[in-house]
Amino acid sequence: MEYQSGRSLEELAAFVAVVEANGFTAAARAMRARKATLSARVQELEQRLGVSLLVRTTRSLRLTDEGRAYFEHARRSLAAARDAEAVVALARSKPSGQLRITTSAALAGTLLESVVTPYLARYPDVFVELDTSVRRVDLVREGFDLAIRVGPLDDSSLVARRLGAATGGYYASPRYVDRRGAPARPEELGQHETIVVAHEEGPKEWPFVAGSRARSIAVRPRLSVGSFELAVQAAAAGAGIVRAPRYFVRPFLSKKRLVQVLKEWTPQGFDVHAVFPPGGALVPKTRVFLDMLADWFTRNGSCA
Repeated sequence: MEYQSGRSLEELAAFVAVVEANGFTAAARAMRARKATLSARVQELEQRLGVSLLVRTTRSLRLTDEGRAYFEHARRSLAAARDAEAVVALARSKPSGQLRITTSAALAGTLLESVVTPYLARYPDVFVELDTSVRRVDLVREGFDLAIRVGPLDDSSLVARRLGAATGGYYASPRYVDRRGAPARPEELGQHETIVVAHEEGPKEWPFVAGSRARSIAVRPRLSVGSFELAVQAAAAGAGIVRAPRYFVRPFLSKKRLVQVLKEWTPQGFDVHAVFPPGGALVPKTRVFLDMLADWFTRNGSCA
């Protein structure tokens, strides 16, 4: 038996409609089709399958055992086909509405010029809200469309797509290194002035690696500021050693206002993921932004 005919989807739709309406007349009315056409489609389906699916009388209609088994699969197949068409139609629609994104301040700074601004220019009917809260936002409960997160993921109910990596390190100005010297080991940071971004209270620890082993060193900051921009500027001015994403220090490195220290002890970058609720990436405003985001990471490799 040939698996499909030229009108297999029409036959499927006719059969499902007749069963759900419990009759050809009601099905024809619901589908705005001729009763004779539906009857012909069901007969063609039965002939192709080689079995009777329906038992017809003048007053009633019932499924045969084969018809009952076929109906369950047919209904799911028809729903899947309709869903597929809806996805294509949605993908072709124009992005519009409000796109709510949450990420870290460091990543927001990296992506604002390279992704967000071009996205806004290309799609004038979209309004972007870019949240940089320190706390971990609940996407579903708080109505966010997308999160861009660095490091391990902890919510399995969301859908994640890996984008790339975020890198960084430890930096000081040449003037500071001339005055205080560069630390040779992480343990020597206790003898140095350090600069931190004050996101939270409590002890400050910086991560390092020794071979394949991870470790943390507590630091007592000489200076605590509210953003990476200020922290990096302070380091460039000679105030101490800073731990920062490479995006923020890159202009200072190129002008030789900062140099990297403890390079061999610096961990590799953390994975960056786009995270969204199930089905959220299919919405045009989110899908297009996600594609632009992924393209930027593909071209650049990381947030270095």
